[in-house]
Amino acid sequence: MKKTLTITVLFLIINNFVFAQQNKTIHQEQFEKYSSYKFSSEAQWDSLNNYKKGDYKYKNRTTNRGLHKEVFGWNPYWMGTSYYDYDYSLLSEVSYFSYVVDAHTGNYNDIYYWKTTEIIDYAHAAGCRVSLTATLFSEHDILFENPTSVQTLIDSLISLVQYRDADGINIDFESVSSSQKDNLTQFMINLSNQLQVAIPNAKLSIALPAVDWNNTFDVAAMNNYVDLFLIMGYEYHWSGGGTTGPGAPKNNGEIWYERDVTRSINSYLERGASPEKLCLAVPYYSRDWATEDNSVPGTPVENGVAVIYKNVREDYSDYTQQFDLHSSTPYYIYEDATNWHQCWHNDEISLGFKYDMINIKNIAGIGIWALGYDGGYSELYDIISEKFTTEGNQLCEGTFTDMGGPMGNYFDDEEYTYTISPQSAEQIKIIFDEFHVEADYDTLFIYDGETTNAPLINFYTGEHFIQDDTLIANSGAMTFRFYSDGATTREGWNARWSCDDFSNSIQNTSGNINKINILPNPFIDNALINISLQEPETVEIKIYSITGLVISEKLLFLQNGNHNISVNSFSPLLTKGTYIVRIIIGDEIFYKKIIKL
Repeated sequence: MKKTLTITVLFLIINNFVFAQQNKTIHQEQFEKYSSYKFSSEAQWDSLNNYKKGDYKYKNRTTNRGLHKEVFGWNPYWMGTSYYDYDYSLLSEVSYFSYVVDAHTGNYNDIYYWKTTEIIDYAHAAGCRVSLTATLFSEHDILFENPTSVQTLIDSLISLVQYRDADGINIDFESVSSSQKDNLTQFMINLSNQLQVAIPNAKLSIALPAVDWNNTFDVAAMNNYVDLFLIMGYEYHWSGGGTTGPGAPKNNGEIWYERDVTRSINSYLERGASPEKLCLAVPYYSRDWATEDNSVPGTPVENGVAVIYKNVREDYSDYTQQFDLHSSTPYYIYEDATNWHQCWHNDEISLGFKYDMINIKNIAGIGIWALGYDGGYSELYDIISEKFTTEGNQLCEGTFTDMGGPMGNYFDDEEYTYTISPQSAEQIKIIFDEFHVEADYDTLFIYDGETTNAPLINFYTGEHFIQDDTLIANSGAMTFRFYSDGATTREGWNARWSCDDFSNSIQNTSGNINKINILPNPFIDNALINISLQEPETVEIKIYSITGLVISEKLLFLQNGNHNISVNSFSPLLTKGTYIVRIIIGDEIFYKKIIKL
């Protein structure tokens, strides 16, 4: 059952979060870190990064896979030539980071290898756009209050984009004071107008803070001039904050402050950003804090360190992964010779939850900070393919919660639709494990089809205990429409759904099998395979890796009745990840996907 946020923890997290907004973002932090290196070529960065062409073995690097969302990625100059191996088939735009703005003149202090880098050729060969990012982390007033400098910046950016036959400009101006709100807006309008004259169909994008505390970014006024708004959906817990915690929480649940990426998206939509222009940028890095002990939230003894995904991924074999249901993010705790540590990060599972939310909200897509940080591990590309392409491995089962996630409340003034429609599905069924909304004012409608014009299956409002109430869409698609008013929120719902691969197989048996289920799924410690038989039967169970390797297997003879078989009883060493369970009962074969958190 979902709970209520406690006052004690809220006070602690609020102080941490407010301070976070006064700190440098990861873009500025890492820009300053790598500026201390005085390298003159991309090859020198390759040596530092221990990278050589061909190190990253992705499935497909050239042919577009039918992306139906924007996938924008920043390419920092310090990643050298790792762009040789990017999977451009799953990227819509790469942005070279960066043109370092001289606030006094508008010229650049540095553009690194923009004039010679081959990333433009590689991206264009795969049909992927390329833009140039302009960065300015201070002295915005000096730039904006000098019209000559502003025009110099615009002219210089356009000229450099034309020089490389690129496709657009990205603006990353951070910590802009509220006094410069109008100047920032006018700059974006002027840049857009001049860019379109010089390079018709060029794209203009801008990075937005996770929370615009000073109300500086007037997205409504910019909306007709900007093609993509990129929310920097990270640093909700920052390196020098008072507690450890998730850097990119999808939800806040019971223990975290109410700001999270879902609320950031809602905020910018409410302020006038068009859904088709709004992207959530996600982190391919983590924060590792040295802490006083192993409690969560933890108290840091020093600033948290940014660790790229590649290095976190390589730690998986050494540390036990844990999953925070409140924020829907993973972390691990370990002890070295001096201190306890907590590393809060993101993986394909937590990113997948965010991508589901992006699909539910029907916003433009995602941004990535930063390309190359995955170090050749393909799972972060795989989850993009699964969630955002027409060729993705669309699953036949999953979970569905309200916008508050599994542990938090939904929000006021929500109205959205969400459709589940796996390829080749003949039937969708859903079971609600809990349902609590404000009676008569907040309502979930469920339709048998891909739109709200389809036949209405049922609707729920108020309090329901409906675990055994299975709703079925025989069209192979199920659409949900949720509406909440402006006051009083509740815990919302947790539900599980599956498609015809599960339900049709059961219906077409000889009559011996009553049901097969695996719960919980996803699971943290253990899951139970529930098999209900009317007659004794031999049952074969195999667990496969997602690539098809047999992890473990067991042959059982089960009597009639209900059986709960522990996954850990014959596969106790499952690490975090996705697996396929194959169950053979008589002549029937069933496949279930399970996720270990």
